[in-house]
Amino acid sequence: MFDRKLVKKLVNAVGIKKDDLVLLQFWGNDDQLETVHNFSYEVAALGATPVELHQSLEKNRNILSAMKEGCYNDKFFSMFDKVDVVLDIMMTRPGFPGKGLEEEQIALANQYIGRYFGMLVSKPKMVQIRIPSKDNAADAGMEEKEFEERLIKACDIDYEAVKKACEDKLKEIGTKTQVSIHTGADCILTLDLTGREWEKDAGDGDLPCGEICIAPLENKTNGTVYFEQLFADGEDMGAVTITVENGIAITSDSEAFNGFLAELPPNGNVVCELGIGMNPGVTDLCGCEVLDEKMIGTFHIALGKNDMFGGTNDSLVHLDFVGHGEVIFS
Repeated sequence: MFDRKLVKKLVNAVGIKKDDLVLLQFWGNDDQLETVHNFSYEVAALGATPVELHQSLEKNRNILSAMKEGCYNDKFFSMFDKVDVVLDIMMTRPGFPGKGLEEEQIALANQYIGRYFGMLVSKPKMVQIRIPSKDNAADAGMEEKEFEERLIKACDIDYEAVKKACEDKLKEIGTKTQVSIHTGADCILTLDLTGREWEKDAGDGDLPCGEICIAPLENKTNGTVYFEQLFADGEDMGAVTITVENGIAITSDSEAFNGFLAELPPNGNVVCELGIGMNPGVTDLCGCEVLDEKMIGTFHIALGKNDMFGGTNDSLVHLDFVGHGEVIFS
């Protein structure tokens, strides 16, 4: 659980302004509501207005099973017109259960869910915040205590210092568009960033935060890249060298990882992101993507979807692989 001091630090890091209308969307159970209340208190302390919306899987399942035509109409969505900031506070996995619904209910549910999430992402600022919980620890493949300790350490940082470090790194990179990543004994991966823009995550995108990232040209990445400890979908595959040709991860020296590649959905093997970790509170890899990719002193290469941050590749997956090496811009 995050204490009030840390909640205050997180709310301040988001950059909420006086007079903002802040939607606190809470994914959790009834006995966990104290967490979202604490966020409300700190939002109000900034002179902004908190509005809590509780999303629980059980409640959503019952509503979707019962809803009829006319439910969640324009009147409902008009209530969100003035929202400035969405805080997506997660103690359970976000989602709307669809199993067991009648055909008519599925159509109504899909219409509502699509419009609802479209509304959320259209807001000026949307920040996802993961909270230590049994469910989140299970999703990360960790014991609850370890997950809590790692998450608190990653979130209880100097956000102004991280923001400055990200900005300084971006100034250092400047307008350079060619990148070579040197790993292992003799592995070199080259990427082309021409025409693409860097993004900075220093508290106003995803918490825990701490990275800069960019979508390289989808067909211009070539070479090999070595990972001393590669986690693929939470599974530790050990040391792996991946070969990339014209933006496609075609093979590796690991039988297990090759099997993983073979099971990816369409466009899931496209190199879609280069990121640099900037979070001083993440100091070792644990297999949890949301933590590992922020680790200070690392780079990460992602496969799959990048059309949400400046790329052109659409896929059902976005998978980050974190490594150590020398990243050279030219």
